[in-house]
Amino acid sequence: MKARSYQIDSTTEYQRVKKTVSKKNQPGKVLRFLMNALESYRQARKLGWSRPWNKYDLTVFQAFKLKISDDKALLNQLACVLESDVAMPLSAKSFADELMADEKHLMGFLFVHDYRQDGQLYEGVTVSLGRVNDKRFRDRIDLIFESPVCDGRSLGFCRIRAYIDPYMGAKEPLWSYIASEHLSTQACQLFEELSRCSWSWAEQAERHWSHWTAEYIDYFAARKQPLEMSYFYQKDLPESRIQNSADRAA
Repeated sequence: MKARSYQIDSTTEYQRVKKTVSKKNQPGKVLRFLMNALESYRQARKLGWSRPWNKYDLTVFQAFKLKISDDKALLNQLACVLESDVAMPLSAKSFADELMADEKHLMGFLFVHDYRQDGQLYEGVTVSLGRVNDKRFRDRIDLIFESPVCDGRSLGFCRIRAYIDPYMGAKEPLWSYIASEHLSTQACQLFEELSRCSWSWAEQAERHWSHWTAEYIDYFAARKQPLEMSYFYQKDLPESRIQNSADRAA
């Protein structure tokens, strides 16, 4: 474990490392090292919620719980965007429709992030819906709404990344897609609503998702560099908030 990277190769080793981490009696540096090895093991096998598009080259600086019974308006908006902007094949659409109708088992989260791709910085938010599949695994739909950043200013909603990922073993998602042209009015409105949630839910403790393990996972962290103008929450910088159309109308 003294190497810069450490790979867990067996279920026995995974359980041993998990037990060590859960005791929280090691230095923070060691816990971070072990936790990231656990995350790599889990992600490669699709254990739990972790997926590669939610962890590499990004920083998640807010995480919220959706309330399926209370957030139906937001979920309805999401369903409209899936229909209007995400050109799913039949297999993906059938799964997405079935998952979103399964209110008894449906879980949902918002993950607000900074993301760097090929040198370009984006800020954005993932709407992540899922349910338990065979205890240790999850069926997933992720829609990621993003705005590019230039010179410290967020430039405006520009794309949706979609991942339709029912659990079918440790495979690539059933289907993925990037929509960046002719984005619908519904998609723009949902981006604005998610931006509003980032600011308003920051003050609602019951909305926050947190777990002690996040302290030791690399991609959960505060924003590395505050923006001069941002669609998403910046503590102590309310003047940086970009107002959406509903705010301006009010």
